[in-house]
Amino acid sequence: MGFYSGRDGELYIAGSSTKAAKVQSWSFSSSMAVLETTSLGDTDRTLKAGVRSYSGSCRLFYYVASPASGADSNLHAILTNSIKTGSDAGDGTNDASNKIVLKLRLTTGSTDIRDIKFSVFITGVSMSTAVGEVASADISWEADGAPYGNVTLLD
Repeated sequence: MGFYSGRDGELYIAGSSTKAAKVQSWSFSSSMAVLETTSLGDTDRTLKAGVRSYSGSCRLFYYVASPASGADSNLHAILTNSIKTGSDAGDGTNDASNKIVLKLRLTTGSTDIRDIKFSVFITGVSMSTAVGEVASADISWEADGAPYGNVTLLD
């Protein structure tokens, strides 16, 4: 019997087969609405399954992969797909945000890999920096549809 820890977690962004570097944490949650089917004369409440939804968050550290190349961290893919800039201040007609793919993984080696993959809209980005700390960004997301692909995290 083994336990997973935070060091066993990985995050993949935008369908990349390379894990996102400098990820401090990720989380997801699932919820389901229920539809009541109780009718007059019933003595106990009855339910049917309703619509499911998935949401989550992650914290990424902001860094430059190679100062010589000017390459940005994996945060760049999230920011450019969720934050759209306009040509003028107050411009209210910017492009819509794009969906991206996030794959959350727990692994303890090449034979024990557990994944769950979502197509998501980024619903929140909060960046911060403080003296004595690495600059970071907290990202929140909502899934568009069910998890898909080879979902092994649930096995």
